Amino acid sequence: MQKKTRAVVLVVLVVLAAVAILAATSFYRVGQGEQALVLTFGSVTGQNGPGLYWHVPFVQQVVSESVTTIHTMEYGFRTTRQGTAGKASQYVDETSEGVMLTNDNSIVSIEAIYQYTIRDVREYHFDVDDPQGTLQLAFEAVIRRNIQNRPLDDALLNKEEIEQQVLPDFQALIDTYKMGVKINDVRIQNITVPKEVSAAYEDVNNAKNEKTKRLDESQKYENEILPKARGNAYETVKQAEAYKAELVALAQSDTAVFKAVYQEYMAAPEITRRRLLIETLENILHSSGRIIVAEPDSNVVKVLDLNGAEAPKDTAALVEGGQDQ
Repeated sequence: MQKKTRAVVLVVLVVLAAVAILAATSFYRVGQGEQALVLTFGSVTGQNGPGLYWHVPFVQQVVSESVTTIHTMEYGFRTTRQGTAGKASQYVDETSEGVMLTNDNSIVSIEAIYQYTIRDVREYHFDVDDPQGTLQLAFEAVIRRNIQNRPLDDALLNKEEIEQQVLPDFQALIDTYKMGVKINDVRIQNITVPKEVSAAYEDVNNAKNEKTKRLDESQKYENEILPKARGNAYETVKQAEAYKAELVALAQSDTAVFKAVYQEYMAAPEITRRRLLIETLENILHSSGRIIVAEPDSNVVKVLDLNGAEAPKDTAALVEGGQDQ
């Protein structure tokens, strides 16, 4: 009888212990900023916010995830040791991720981070296979597309502009996957030229600087020469115009004189002819000091000293005497 009593008590104790264990494992708590999924035989049958809940052990499973925690992902590098007060952080490059081409076929290496929060636990865990891997591939697609649309100098100098463009594009791509993720921030840590091509890049930079220097010098020379050339050309044109005006005026004056003389000649040809002859001789003999007149049929040499005392007062008389002879 005692053995039966002991057996009953043992069974009761076992049952009570099982019930206690079952009760203890049946309740679960969802913390602040978390979402919990209730899985019944692997299928989602419920979704709960913060609070205390009960589920059937061994039949139902609870998966909870924070929807306020900010997750940080690294691209182009990995942190191998977190920094402390006495030691700096250590990193290793992931060249297979970070090396990419610009639109002028130059090579750059990018190190970046992006941060995200989970806004829908069900989509994050059950609608996409490998959420973090998918995020990495999506970010790589967006950042590579952005860099490939830029020349080298633009990519090296405009990190903030790249961040501002990549963030909305990244979010839009993630939304098409229905991952239940919100992208909070994108930060470009560094954009550099890989060590393997840095020497060539320096040569290109030096060539560009030399080109800029030569262009500045040629522009300076142009600014010095062109005004002088324009000034000389303007002066030459004005001189030519003045010379032209002078010649035209002189020609018009000579023409007017000729017309006047011609009109007088037509009115009295003989008188005009003689007057023209006298005026011509006056112009010719005006500066002559002594004139020697030699006649072919005479052995006498006649000397006419116009500046002497014996010079005739009227040149016209000399001309008429010569004509009479």
